[in-house]
Amino acid sequence: MKHKSVITGFGVKLPRINNSIQLDQILKNGICTHSIVNGLGPGKESLVCGIIDEELEEEKEKELRGYPRAALLGIAAAKEAMQMGIFNYQNARIAVIMGTSTSSLPEIERGSFLYRNNQYRKISPFHAGMTNIHSLSSGVANYFGLGDGNLVFTLTNGCSSGTDALFLGKTLIENGTVDLCLVGAAETPLCDSAIASFAKQKALKFNAQIGETGNPFSKKCNTFVISEGAAVVVLEAEQQAKKENKRIHGYITGAAANNDGVNIHRMDNKGERLYKTFEEAVGNKEISFTNSLALGLDIQDSNESANHIKKLGHHTPITSIKGMIGHSFATSGVVQVISSLLSIRDNYIPGTILSDFKGYEHVNIVKETRYCDIRHVAVTSHGFGGNNNTIVVSREG
Repeated sequence: MKHKSVITGFGVKLPRINNSIQLDQILKNGICTHSIVNGLGPGKESLVCGIIDEELEEEKEKELRGYPRAALLGIAAAKEAMQMGIFNYQNARIAVIMGTSTSSLPEIERGSFLYRNNQYRKISPFHAGMTNIHSLSSGVANYFGLGDGNLVFTLTNGCSSGTDALFLGKTLIENGTVDLCLVGAAETPLCDSAIASFAKQKALKFNAQIGETGNPFSKKCNTFVISEGAAVVVLEAEQQAKKENKRIHGYITGAAANNDGVNIHRMDNKGERLYKTFEEAVGNKEISFTNSLALGLDIQDSNESANHIKKLGHHTPITSIKGMIGHSFATSGVVQVISSLLSIRDNYIPGTILSDFKGYEHVNIVKETRYCDIRHVAVTSHGFGGNNNTIVVSREG
């Protein structure tokens, strides 16, 4: 018997957004959460980014001493998701699956700096755990007592890692391998190596003002806003959720993934592989709108609009929430899924902000919050390294 996958809880920890209630308000009101941080460039230039600048409550917990920042963010998001989902895991088969591109990267940089600058004694005795990328998922799992004898995976598939985690979780639920999945992503890319990597590609713009970079669906822009954060959902079988009288926030009715199959430094410039995931996941569903990965980079945004029109025509709306929350790599796709759940709940499409839409006049882009009936939402992701993913979130199964 093939089980249906449902989402019974979700949570976020993002710049200026501490929970899904705040995320909902940001989306409905079209509020930008970006900040300007001085000194992040190679010559101490400023950078527009998404930064969580308040102290995390998890940093105060003694048992979390020596955990990487990404794990702390993941735990923060998971707290809300599990509370909402009434996570009952007694006698349940469980999987914890988290995606990331940059988990432990700041900790690796810190250790390397100390080691090479005659400060070896200052390196934490917890350094091995802090710099282990898998500490993200194992940290989340064991904080909540979910690791013992269960499946715990960390996916590092670039920006698609979060939705790839959802794809894997859905597969495990539907084939009966597990009963419950805690699935999500966490990212900490505000560090030298990540910033330098994308700055060398001219994908980041130093000394810019908010609104001058990371403009989705604009030919005048070819940069994005780098952000940190975490997002988590509780995924389980419909039968189990109904048996326990849990609220079902949405169904995962479509999911498809693949890889571009090109050089690690390039991508499928025509977006043909991404389109295949879009076509497979959407099928014959009447999509209410596409919650797009568009982030301000010309190739990705162009492929997004072309694939959307090719499959759904000019009448179906498309939007991007990156002007509000920036691009938090693997976390972005999971936030897009949570955003879609909020859209289904309250029947609205968030608008695309911080864009002049130059070159995209032919595309049915939602430019301000639109209230209408929402049944199915297509969520797209593409990761550095070539992974593509499309998830369809629906009101009903």
